[in-house]
Amino acid sequence: MATLCAGLKCLPWEQARVDLGLKLVREGDTDLYVPEKSLAGGAPDTYPVFYNPAAKTNRDISVCVASVTRPATFLDALAGTGARGVRVGNEGNRGRGKGAAPQVTLVDFNRMSLQVARRNVKLNGLGRRCTVTHSETNRFLCSRFDRGEKFEAVDVDPFGSPAPYIQAALTACAPGAILSFTATDAAVLCGVYPLVSLRRYGASSIRNEFVHETGLRTLMGFAARAGGVNDIGVEPVLAHSTLHYLRVYLRVRRGATEADRAMEGLGYVTQCNTCLERWASKLPSERCDSCGRKVRSSGPLWTGKVAESGLVSQSAKFGSERGWKEAESIIASLGRVDDFPPFSYSLERACSLKKVSSTSVEKVIGELQSNGFSAMRQPFELDGIKTDATHEEFVQAVVAASRLLR
Repeated sequence: MATLCAGLKCLPWEQARVDLGLKLVREGDTDLYVPEKSLAGGAPDTYPVFYNPAAKTNRDISVCVASVTRPATFLDALAGTGARGVRVGNEGNRGRGKGAAPQVTLVDFNRMSLQVARRNVKLNGLGRRCTVTHSETNRFLCSRFDRGEKFEAVDVDPFGSPAPYIQAALTACAPGAILSFTATDAAVLCGVYPLVSLRRYGASSIRNEFVHETGLRTLMGFAARAGGVNDIGVEPVLAHSTLHYLRVYLRVRRGATEADRAMEGLGYVTQCNTCLERWASKLPSERCDSCGRKVRSSGPLWTGKVAESGLVSQSAKFGSERGWKEAESIIASLGRVDDFPPFSYSLERACSLKKVSSTSVEKVIGELQSNGFSAMRQPFELDGIKTDATHEEFVQAVVAASRLLR
């Protein structure tokens, strides 16, 4: 389809040098105008209008969750072209009946992005229940003082860290609302830059074999502490690590009691880099109980549950019905995650340690189960396995599984 830019008015200082070059694409059941150069491959430009086609699965999952939680109001707080909010407004009402679709608010500071967002609202016939607002995000979030002004779902998808927005986003949430946010500063959260993690999230993030889970739990712990300042508690309901970003969904609970309950979910996770044993604790550890060597702990982070079973199963079912295989797989992978400790073991690391041939995750899980342990594929790491076995017991299972290949 030919590129489009007619009908979009530029500000005087932009007129001579900006050509949006829009193209019509389809995500799910929604048509969207997006910058054509965003579809060329590689990292999409943030200027003058940002759209990331690689985040389609991210938005698919948002629609799945919205279809299950059924918010009456949904805020897309860094809307860009409006792709997420427009999709939730257009697709998140399946089976809800006439008049039950969510009221969607799109907020962005980039006026040109909002011009594209308005086009997408009109294109999908959402003019009566989709509001487009020009505002700096934190200013808008902090302006939602009255109970009737708060949202039943708030999404924050920044280019970089969500940390500057979380506290304001929590205050804009109604009781029981779903707050979702994305972090693309994965290197910080996964232990590459521990001092930056401490500065940005108030938590030390140490490299280990389960870096993405550590990053996700650091985000959850940060949100729990940020909410506690205003007597707001959080309950994680879904999370995933996909491509270069981390994504968290939280249910927001108001009141000091709920905030205190959230604090109980905080703790530390430690991996001993000498004997490779690992554990979770309420306080940071100084020495390994197994070998006595000095250790460094990641935290404070969330050590409690990360998935709400009913929401997970229903969201995965919705994704399956829509034919969104990747979204369904990501959501369904969380099915038993809370049956295991907040860490995992690396198959490749164990194979390298014992100098044995690489084997499959499935074979190792089968070997662990035959030895009386529970085990599952780690949903947040490529070669990770979650189990209630110790590291030594896990390694023995890896060696046994590898020998079966000979």
